[in-house]
Amino acid sequence: MDIGSFLIACIPILSFGLIPVVATYLGGKPVEQSMGISLGSLVFALVVFFIRQPDFTTAIFLISMLSGVFWAVGSVGQFMGIQYLGVAKSMPISNGGQIIGTSLVGVLLGEWATTQSKVYGFIALALIIIGIVFTSYKDKKDDSKEQWGKGLLINLVSVLGFTCYVGVLKYAKIDGWTSILPQSLGQITGIFLIALLLFRTQPFNKPSLKNGIVGIIWAVGNLALLLSQAKIGLAVAYPMSQAAVIVSVFGGVFINKEKKDRKEWIYTGIGMVIILVGLFLIYLSSVHDQAS
Repeated sequence: MDIGSFLIACIPILSFGLIPVVATYLGGKPVEQSMGISLGSLVFALVVFFIRQPDFTTAIFLISMLSGVFWAVGSVGQFMGIQYLGVAKSMPISNGGQIIGTSLVGVLLGEWATTQSKVYGFIALALIIIGIVFTSYKDKKDDSKEQWGKGLLINLVSVLGFTCYVGVLKYAKIDGWTSILPQSLGQITGIFLIALLLFRTQPFNKPSLKNGIVGIIWAVGNLALLLSQAKIGLAVAYPMSQAAVIVSVFGGVFINKEKKDRKEWIYTGIGMVIILVGLFLIYLSSVHDQAS
């Protein structure tokens, strides 16, 4: 992995980590926060489109839109999970689940091809699962079982949506520059349908517009992710981006004023170290892939 590809792959760490923190700070319902991100990403996509116009086919346009619809499911679910558990507890589950899901998709699509890369990769996933358990540790007195159960279920649905959002583009071999505009249209369409069919509301309002700034932050990270996965593979680029959990946890505590007691901080610190070790092993898996 060259230094340029590595730096591009690091951009989503800050970008994706700030999204739940800034959106929670700005306020709004999950569909409003998600729509705000989508509107901001559409503005960014239009600017990119006029600078660098890609050649679309009907198939590319529709698959990219489908990716955006999957993202809508993931985003609304993620913000709902935050409502139940808070940023500092919900994001480790969401980020960790996405690491596992996208890594497995990458393997199914031919990454981690060597025995050594598979060994490193699957040990990494095991460590990441352990890290998630530690990082999302909560004192039983803080949340009811009902809240925790709902938050966990919603986060799992969110993970599925986010995994499919990058997986379909990887499967169809559609690059970031080409997908970004139709993808943003799919995001808006998906959120509008979710708001209308599930919540009986319309998401085009002031809170959505206010969250548009979050969309610019997301779009920068999304483009960097799609560009880096083309160079270093989905099974490496996406897990790296999910180190954003560290930014989210600290942002949730220090910006959103969420509470963590001493014991939770100890578990969180241990979990973050374990996740970082797992990410390093994923990096080693890519080194062995490229050397083969």
